Amino acid sequence: MSNNLRELTGEHHKSVERSSFVRRIIKKTITPREYHLYMCNQLLCYDALEYWAEVNGVFDGIENIKRTSNIFKDVHELELQHGYRTPIVTQATLKYIEYINTVINNDPQKLLAHVYVRHMGDMSGGQILKKLVPGSGHHYVFDGDIDTLKENLRSKLHDGLADEAKICFDMVGEIFVELEDQIGSMESTD
Repeated sequence: MSNNLRELTGEHHKSVERSSFVRRIIKKTITPREYHLYMCNQLLCYDALEYWAEVNGVFDGIENIKRTSNIFKDVHELELQHGYRTPIVTQATLKYIEYINTVINNDPQKLLAHVYVRHMGDMSGGQILKKLVPGSGHHYVFDGDIDTLKENLRSKLHDGLADEAKICFDMVGEIFVELEDQIGSMESTD
């Protein structure tokens, strides 16, 4: 079990939290269209990660933390409410998916580091974001007690995951930067 993983990855985590895109969500200035773009990219990332994590037994005992179906609900809700259809997939999202599918697809420990970054984040800061995003925020709704789910995930973690978790934080940060660029392009064409 890890006592230091959070501290070992703290600077990378703070960097992502301070991104312009995350600040948009926190300030409630993100539009439904922008959030749809984000959710579409999230759906692709989580789908790849959760597929390989499932294949490699990473979710054994923590099945309730999977997010793909909930993210799909958010995408579908925004599409029904606003008529969005064609998502823009960022190059950083494609890079992340390629990394998951070809570099770490059969490495349960590296996959676990990504599950830690993404899913623990959804159970932690995501609970704040749930109240700030357009739509129902299904992405951040969990079946079961969140504290118990977090503890179950923590029981699988160890400090040796830190380097891969930092890679995940960096890749997530790249996605946020590209999403912000896409939003700027969307605004200039509106």
